[in-house]
Amino acid sequence: MWHRFANRRIQALDLPALTIMKVNPINAIQTMSPEISIRKEYILVEPKAGINYREIRRALARLLYASGIPDKNGIWVFRESQEKFSDDDLYKLKDIIKENYPKDVMINKTAIVVGSESQSRTAESFRQNAEDLPLEIRVFSDFQAAEDWIKE
Repeated sequence: MWHRFANRRIQALDLPALTIMKVNPINAIQTMSPEISIRKEYILVEPKAGINYREIRRALARLLYASGIPDKNGIWVFRESQEKFSDDDLYKLKDIIKENYPKDVMINKTAIVVGSESQSRTAESFRQNAEDLPLEIRVFSDFQAAEDWIKE
């Protein structure tokens, strides 16, 4: 069967009915960008190359508000690439954490693992700015060192 639409002929498709599946919200949260993995001792957050402020803010919201995310320390791993956020964005992220940080949680450490000198400077700037947050932030260039610190 053919229908006329905007002077174009479009074939009407007979699609089977869509099946709605029950989705485990924690699995959906973990596969969104940036990827969040819940490990035994910590939560691993792996932003994609070229991440921007909006995506970081979205990850923070998932970590702070999603049910099923356990109260664990975190490791954020930034791969070698140019992130797309400014110094102003770093201040805004700190404010979001400060205003929304849950009370009475066991989270007291966050490790940031970087892959380049520019990422290191940005992460150190954030760490210095965030000294008044209720958690300690450290910057690492080696994942194993970050993991060892988180597990202490």
